[in-house]
Amino acid sequence: MAGLDIGTTSISGLLYDLEKRTILYSITEAQAGLPIRLNQEWERLQDPELIMKQVEHILERLLAQQPEVTGIGLTGQMHGIVYLDTSGRATGPLYTWQDGRAGQLTGGMDSPTYAQQFSDLTGYIVAPGYGLATHYYNVSGQLVPERAVSFCTIADYIAMRLVNSEVPLIDATQAAGIGGFSLGTGDFDRNAIGMAGIDPSLLPQVVPSGTAIGSAAQGIPVYTSLGDNQASFLGSVPQPGESLLLNIGTGSQLSAWLPDCAKAPSAMEVRPFPGGGVLMVGAALSGGKSYALLEGFFRQLITAYTGEAPTDLYSLMSRLLSEEVPGSASTRLTVNTQFLGTRTDPEKRGSVEGITLENFTPGRLAHAFLQGMVDELRGFLAELEQQGAGTFSRLIGSGNALRSNPVLCAKAEAAFGLTLELGEHAEEAAVGAALCAAVGSGEIASFSEAGAYLSRARLS
Repeated sequence: MAGLDIGTTSISGLLYDLEKRTILYSITEAQAGLPIRLNQEWERLQDPELIMKQVEHILERLLAQQPEVTGIGLTGQMHGIVYLDTSGRATGPLYTWQDGRAGQLTGGMDSPTYAQQFSDLTGYIVAPGYGLATHYYNVSGQLVPERAVSFCTIADYIAMRLVNSEVPLIDATQAAGIGGFSLGTGDFDRNAIGMAGIDPSLLPQVVPSGTAIGSAAQGIPVYTSLGDNQASFLGSVPQPGESLLLNIGTGSQLSAWLPDCAKAPSAMEVRPFPGGGVLMVGAALSGGKSYALLEGFFRQLITAYTGEAPTDLYSLMSRLLSEEVPGSASTRLTVNTQFLGTRTDPEKRGSVEGITLENFTPGRLAHAFLQGMVDELRGFLAELEQQGAGTFSRLIGSGNALRSNPVLCAKAEAAFGLTLELGEHAEEAAVGAALCAAVGSGEIASFSEAGAYLSRARLS
C-alpha cells in the first residue's frame, strides 16, 4: 500500500508492507507549495498546483520502487480549504489551518471575530483556521473566487486530481476539520451553516472513510483521505482504547480514543474516528514552535553580539539542558506556552513567571519552555479524567520535537506517569493513510483491526 501525507511544511510518501508490518521505502521532501506572497501578516497561503506536481513526482518515485501497489491512501494538513471550479481545478490558493483571517474582528474593538460570529450563528464552535470560518470571512469580504462551485481540503483535492474527478468526496474526519459537522448525522449541518449566510451547495459530499473514489492513471485505486490527526493515531497506536497519543511537532496534540462521548471537555474537540468511536483531541497551537521561539531569541542575541548568525543553536540548547537542572517546584521558572492563544481563546498569550535572581539562566529557561509545552498537553488529560475517562496504560509519542529531544521525552514521562513509546518511523500519518487504503480495499477487515498491522503491535 502507498501512503501520502501532504503536510504544512513537508510532503511524505511511503510504501507499507502489511505482511511484514514495516515501511519498505519512503520519501520526505520540503513542501514546494510555499510561500505565497502575502498581503496581510496573518495570511498563510500555499500553492495547490505546486503541491499537486510534487505529489505526482513522489508517487512516480514510489511506484518505480514497487509497481505492484494495490491502493493509494492520503492524509494531510486538516482544516484548510481549496476552492474548486466546475472542472475540479483549484481556483485560488490553499488557505491553510494557520491562516488567521477568521480571527480578525468583524468591526470595532468590542466586536466578535469572524470565527466567533460564525459560531454564534450556527451553534457550532469553529475556530480560526477552520475551513468554514475562513470561508465565512471570504464571503463577508466578497473574496470567494468567482468561478468557485465547491471547496475541500488539500488532501481531498490531490485525491480527486489523481483520479481525474471533477467532484470532491470527503470523509467524516476531514469534514469535521472544516467545521459545522454533526457527529449525530455524520454530515455537515447544512441548515445551521445556511443560517450564517453560506450556500450549503458549496460543501463537499461526505462518504465513509476508506471509500474508493476512482483509479489513478496507473490503474491503482485511490481512497478518500483521512485527517492527519486521525491518520497519525491509526498509524501509531496498536491498542486505541488503552493508549494516549502525544504528538509534538509544529503544533501539538494529546489524543485519546473513546467509544463515545456525550459531552466534550470545554478545551478539547470531539473528532470522528474511522470505523466508529471518537477521538478526543486537545490541541496546543504553539507546540514545537514554542521551543523554536526560544531558539530564535538566543539566535538574535548571539548574532547581535558576535555579528555572525550561529549555525546550530539546538545543540547548544541541548548542552544547556544537560548542564543545568530545572530546580525544585518552588524555585523553578514557569512558562505558559500559549503564545498563539488557544482554540477557544485566540487572544490568550504566553508568559514567563517566577523569575528570581538565581533561576533566570539560559539553561533553566530552556527547561521551563519544554516543561510548559508538556504541561499544556497534560492539562487536557486532567479534563478527560474529570469527564470520567478510564485509565490509560500506554503513552505513544510522535512528532519531530519528541524524536529530537530526549529531555522533552523525559518530562513527558514524568508528567503522564507512563513510559513514552516512540515509533520506529517518523511517518505515522502516511502509515495511517496506507492502512486506511488497506481497509478500503478489504486487505484489512476493519479499522478496529488496523492496529494489528503496526510494528509496535509486536510489543503488546
